[in-house]
Amino acid sequence: MNLTATNISVNIGGKDILRSVTCAFESGRRTAIIGPNGAGKSTLLKVLCLLNEKFSGTVTIDGTDIRTLGRKNLARVMAILPQERDAPHDTTVRQLVSFGRFPHRKFFGGESSEDTDAIDEALTLTKLTDLQTRQVSSLSGGERQRAWLAMTLAQRPKVLLLDEPTTYLDIAHQLDVMDIIAAVNKKFRTTIVMVLHDINHARLYSDAVVVVKGGGICAAGDPKKILTAQTLGTVFNVAADTFLNAAGDKIIFPTARA
Repeated sequence: MNLTATNISVNIGGKDILRSVTCAFESGRRTAIIGPNGAGKSTLLKVLCLLNEKFSGTVTIDGTDIRTLGRKNLARVMAILPQERDAPHDTTVRQLVSFGRFPHRKFFGGESSEDTDAIDEALTLTKLTDLQTRQVSSLSGGERQRAWLAMTLAQRPKVLLLDEPTTYLDIAHQLDVMDIIAAVNKKFRTTIVMVLHDINHARLYSDAVVVVKGGGICAAGDPKKILTAQTLGTVFNVAADTFLNAAGDKIIFPTARA
């Protein structure tokens, strides 16, 4: 599904957080949103799924204004993994993942065979099948992040929004999460929009990038063309060097404040 934001503006406490932002996220592609702290990245993501409804402008899915869909219908096609989340202390991994099926259930209905299949598939994709009876609170940080990601996958969304999905994870678990995202995109052709801090993750795991600064978009397009040492200097005010990794991909390494 195509997701489009047109002339989005958000003002909080008299401060413009986003100003006339227009951007399109193409169906079946992975788009990274990057930019400095306070640029408006997370605000934009919340607008895209109506977690923030106090905006002017329009957000559409395949041409339909999401404000006309209703919460349950929107949740059937779109899922978000926000930064802030919590679950009751005694919640098991499987119970958490099953929460993702709520938009698809009838009011008095129990777990259907389709629900069970979706939950099992999400657990498999995130490699949590053997941990499904564990309490979420007992998991490591990387396991817990995969459990929350599995909950969104159980929703079987056409559009998946991720707000800094690798924050606070070590390098190995960051790669685990990014590889899962890539696998989901490849298998289901899910439209994925993710706020990322790691420039190299954005280069290597995205089909497109949107660069946000000061509440507006300063660049958008092919990450390998947009995300350069020059861009880092302009957007983040840092100097950077560029290297080739073993696979021949360019890696950008910030070296100092500009």
